[in-house]
Amino acid sequence: MSAFLAPIHFMVYGKNQLQEQLIAAIADKAVAGGWQTEAAVEGYVHRETQPLENIIDLANIHGWLSASIEDVEHRLAALVTELLFGHPERQEVLERLAYEEGTKQAAGEGLEAGEVFQYMMTHLVDGMPCDGVNMMRDQSADTFRWDKMADVHSRYWTEVEGSPAVYDALRSQFVAGMLEKTGYEVFSSNGVNYILQKKQTA
Repeated sequence: MSAFLAPIHFMVYGKNQLQEQLIAAIADKAVAGGWQTEAAVEGYVHRETQPLENIIDLANIHGWLSASIEDVEHRLAALVTELLFGHPERQEVLERLAYEEGTKQAAGEGLEAGEVFQYMMTHLVDGMPCDGVNMMRDQSADTFRWDKMADVHSRYWTEVEGSPAVYDALRSQFVAGMLEKTGYEVFSSNGVNYILQKKQTA
């Protein structure tokens, strides 16, 4: 593996950091709401502030990034599953929080559908780029259709006896927050085939 970092490596790290921010926000909400003590949730939070080049293993760039993805995915699943155990009503609170966190990464106005999709893909954790999780079907100025070729998230939730549906709900709200200013929304009837399109107006 080359010891040189490329833009794609920084993009993957940036996506991980955004999910780290969501984990931290959830942990902070849990403490503020009296759901858990700070000591109980702090183990799920990794507040890394150093630039990528200072912490990555340059002799194993791909492996380091892949392990980083697994770590951030596992901690999100474990924290949320613990907080919801015996308290399913908390999911609504966490979904609102995910939406709020999404608005902090809001895409701009005046974008075509393809540009919005690319913005989403540079902000959402979906495995390594070489995993080829999302494959375009077709696009126009106002619509973008794609298929999810692999489920790279569910196993983290089942491993901690949580529900992948909870992840889907949180991610959906995070995306909705990101797209708040764009006039677009995402639909899927089966969790495999997706369409990004302009919101329907009455």
